Amino acid sequence: MSTTRRNFLARAAGAVAAAGLLPWRAAVAQPAWPAKPVKLINMGPPGSPPDTYARIYAARLAQTLGVPVVVDNRPGAGANLASDAVAKAAPDGYTLLYTVSSAFTINPFLYRKLPFDPDKDLRPVSPLLAQGSFMVVNNDLPVKSLHELVAYAKAHPGQLAYASYGIGGFAHLIMELLSQAAQVQMLHVPYKAGAMTDLIAGQVQLMVEPAASAIPMIRARKVRAIAFTGPRRHAQFPALPTVAETYPDVASFGWHGVWAPAGVPAEIVQRLNAELTRITGSPEVATKIRELGSEPLSATTEGMQAMLRAEARKWSALIRAKGISLD
Repeated sequence: MSTTRRNFLARAAGAVAAAGLLPWRAAVAQPAWPAKPVKLINMGPPGSPPDTYARIYAARLAQTLGVPVVVDNRPGAGANLASDAVAKAAPDGYTLLYTVSSAFTINPFLYRKLPFDPDKDLRPVSPLLAQGSFMVVNNDLPVKSLHELVAYAKAHPGQLAYASYGIGGFAHLIMELLSQAAQVQMLHVPYKAGAMTDLIAGQVQLMVEPAASAIPMIRARKVRAIAFTGPRRHAQFPALPTVAETYPDVASFGWHGVWAPAGVPAEIVQRLNAELTRITGSPEVATKIRELGSEPLSATTEGMQAMLRAEARKWSALIRAKGISLD
């Protein structure tokens, strides 16, 4: 064999060997996830229910992943600031979003234009907990049930003032559903903060308040609960009827979950779903969720997507019918 031919074969063999090493080199260059801290961007301000729950999950997730999980609060714009930050983050599994379902089932229909596409830029990871709300009234209002409230509203059209935490928020839309179902007119008073204080003082007569913050006020008898918005009676108040027992179409609850940038690899999303589902089902966390007034909630990523689509159809129809907009 000539020297030239031997040199050619040697080079060819070297090339084949190098090619065979490429997958191994790629594996070395890309360490298994997670290899560094994970950031959980939370839509709620410090001390809010979303912040409280996010920190519970962050602590447990850090234990199971073996890396720190840091909560980064980005409140504002109805959860859009947090969602936008994650939508624009690197899709590597190190930036996740903790937010409420309304960011995907209500916001896209309230705002004509968002700085991100909720369907294309973010992908569902796992739902965590469901949180119904209590319909509470000022103690001086002469009503003790939903039937009496509706009768009072019909006798005083446009005079019964209810508070919410902003136009298009969950509380506002629940009351719009009730007004539509009961055929009554009430006065909407949107707040940014301090609504419960004014309800107790009698500046407004009625509001829909999330369970976590309503229960202490109810137990302290600072306000009176007349109904629960969830599909079933609340475990801590079994004698209190649901709104749905009188008006089935008004059964509604919000829920919390985790999302990721759309390009995050499927294997990371599935791992996160499994870990978060396990955490939610653990006795310690499930008990804590119930103590705070909510219910544990788990689903596959596909099941979570189906939940979002069903709720989006419901809220978009109401928002369009009522002409509600934040633009």
